[in-house]
Amino acid sequence: MTRKIPKIEWGRFFNELNRDRSGWQTSIQVLNNDSGAQMLSVGLPFCGLTYESAGGHDVIELAMGGDKEVHQTHNIIDPRVVCLLFKGTGPGGTLDIEDASGTKILINFVQPMPALAKRGSEDIMTVR
Repeated sequence: MTRKIPKIEWGRFFNELNRDRSGWQTSIQVLNNDSGAQMLSVGLPFCGLTYESAGGHDVIELAMGGDKEVHQTHNIIDPRVVCLLFKGTGPGGTLDIEDASGTKILINFVQPMPALAKRGSEDIMTVR
């Protein structure tokens, strides 16, 4: 099942995703025509996504990691499509963000950290 997120909802959607998936282990892959598929990170906890639109340019910032030594950010310039994919992509689904050049960032939510695993599935964000 795929849910395309309308641009007007990106801010609210990312806030909900940040709340519901904070601390989840992720694997993040970048796909583009020039360099193919590359892993950006594996196993880092999800910190959050922010969306800003200023000066005619949109930017989504992705943050992962648990502390200063193991922390990573990635900016997605001029994003065009945001989709949440479920079914066979892991317990938390996969967020697919595509920019204007066609480059895709795939954020696979692998599993919650142990403290989050105790929460009931009804607390995890549902597809609407």
